[in-house]
Amino acid sequence: MSDNEVEDFVIEIEKKAQNIKNEIDRSKKYRAGVVALAQKAVASNDISYLKEAIRFTDHIIDGSNRSRAFVDSIKATAKIAQETANIELVKWSLELSDNTLDGLDRSHALEITASAFVSVGMTMNDPAVIEDSKNLADTIEYNTYRSMAWRDIARTLHTMDDISGSQTASNKALNIIDSCDANRHIIYKASAYVDLSKLFIELGHMNTAKECLIKARECAQNLDDEFDSSSIYQSIAEVQARIGIRTEDRTLFKAAVDSFNKVTQEFYRTSTRQTLYNIFIGAGENELIKQIGKKQ
Repeated sequence: MSDNEVEDFVIEIEKKAQNIKNEIDRSKKYRAGVVALAQKAVASNDISYLKEAIRFTDHIIDGSNRSRAFVDSIKATAKIAQETANIELVKWSLELSDNTLDGLDRSHALEITASAFVSVGMTMNDPAVIEDSKNLADTIEYNTYRSMAWRDIARTLHTMDDISGSQTASNKALNIIDSCDANRHIIYKASAYVDLSKLFIELGHMNTAKECLIKARECAQNLDDEFDSSSIYQSIAEVQARIGIRTEDRTLFKAAVDSFNKVTQEFYRTSTRQTLYNIFIGAGENELIKQIGKKQ
């Protein structure tokens, strides 16, 4: 991407922002500009857009919005770093995280960066960079994001055929979620257990995958929002069915139907029904197809 193209894109956004008289509305325009610049950066692998996005953050007056703008910039930086195997960009992501607010945004930023470290470390075949990823993951305050970082590390190590390392990282990710306060952010804990189940399937540990699904269901039972519970039960049903295929365990097909029956929102039901239908028809489970209300 030429300098002129970047400059023209920036001028267009900035001109519109500067024409806004209201300070708050002008700040919001710069916030939207950060998102647009970050998207352009990823699409073109051009960090010139990112440098402009960082400059735009100086014009965002609300601290929370400014922090989230940095998270968006960090996402884009980490994405380009992984696409180009550029360790310097990963380090820049880490530097940018200092501009986020402590707590949720900082945890999110560090999770993104830790995942980028391990991905680039794998591409570079550099154990030291992978170790940096592990050390960074341990500094993440929020359990959900710390576990997410360790799951990314586990998947990367599995790709590298580091069986022992991926198992250790997976167990660490699981232990982090197990230790979470069950009464806070149940939706995130349930989602984490579903993702952990998928991870253990990848590693070939079916029993642990099943245990994670049981824990996910226990969390889902305590969700008051029907959209949240439908989303979780959809994921559970699909993973149960896929484990059933892998293990040739018909009881898991039945469990998937039971989870499907707990999906109350039609959008999620339609999607779940189609996924289960595709799995059941391949397994010759005609009776179960009838139970989910799908015509053959």
